[in-house]
Amino acid sequence: MMNIYLIPGLGADKRMYAHQLKALPDAKVLEHLEPIKSETLTEYAGRVAKEIDTTKPFALVGTSLGGIISMELSRILNPEKIVIISSIKNREEMPLFIRSMRLLKLHKLTTGARIKRSYNVMVKRLGNRGDSFAAKMIREMAADCSPEFIEWAVNAIVNWHPPKDYRSDIIHIHGTKDMLFPIQKIKNPIAIENGSHVMNMTMSYEVNKALLKALKD
Repeated sequence: MMNIYLIPGLGADKRMYAHQLKALPDAKVLEHLEPIKSETLTEYAGRVAKEIDTTKPFALVGTSLGGIISMELSRILNPEKIVIISSIKNREEMPLFIRSMRLLKLHKLTTGARIKRSYNVMVKRLGNRGDSFAAKMIREMAADCSPEFIEWAVNAIVNWHPPKDYRSDIIHIHGTKDMLFPIQKIKNPIAIENGSHVMNMTMSYEVNKALLKALKD
């Protein structure tokens, strides 16, 4: 039997996987660790790796930031499968506005607290669409997330520059309406029609169907 580890996105925790844990009740969520100042994603993933039982076959499922961490873990460990959702596999899939921040350092002009407040825009949009569950989860998770972690994570993502194609069998589930990571830049995705960046909460049936198939196959 294969152990399954779920890794949340930025500003999120175990609550974002409420729907996935109903389909995968034995899965373990790897909650975010407190980052060490100036720590890279590779170094951070090295600490996350200690949370994984490598004596048994295992799979990684990462969403957004969790997908990027999963990619880093694939360089350290040897998962049977890696499934990323609403994420990116390499810097080439990263939108230009994020890549340009590495040189312009525009992300240094904001704070974790301001980024947390920006989540209110997403919450309001989801509420207007009737996605009250997702809106409530995002509001509560953002309130509980450490501003220091957000600042570290944004900087780490901006400066992420992994080797190209160090693992070619990644299963990538991605929404066609993802505004953060546009699907046009994603290579070989399993496309979820009309799926947004938070589709694991708003379109859980479609995402779980693709996820369970990926893990089974």
